Amino acid sequence: MSEHSLNTAMKYGEILNEFSDISEAENYFISYKDNLLNRLKAIRSQDSAFFPDYTIESLKHLEKWYFDLYEKNAFDKLVLLQKEFENIMSVYWGEVIIKNNKDAKWEVEEYPFSQGKYEFFVNKGFCNVSIVDKFHNLYKSQNNKRRNLLFREYNKYFSK
Repeated sequence: MSEHSLNTAMKYGEILNEFSDISEAENYFISYKDNLLNRLKAIRSQDSAFFPDYTIESLKHLEKWYFDLYEKNAFDKLVLLQKEFENIMSVYWGEVIIKNNKDAKWEVEEYPFSQGKYEFFVNKGFCNVSIVDKFHNLYKSQNNKRRNLLFREYNKYFSK
């Protein structure tokens, strides 16, 4: 590993959540996931723009809803910050993976470059994708002119 890569890995480790052990981290992240998915159900009842049916196609609809809210500066109408909505999108994306891939699962592991720091990701075989902060500032993504990055990322890592 190059010195630059090591420095990048160390900086990433600094922003991760710290826990006393794996059990505490697992409890936190599972609760985090469940709370965000429940929040999605609650805000969805306020705005019928999206129905969370956990299909792969629903990722396109979720992203459309996100961009509609962003362009209208309307996250506050759902009593949410944009970052909170982006966290919800990230967790929903992970749950779509779990529900559409029988061998995919949620995982929590200690980050190898920072003792006591843990990551939350979806695992399928040899593929691990971190979920926390996965789709922050999606509107800034340069390679998302068609506004279907969630769908494409799913297919890139997890299509059968």
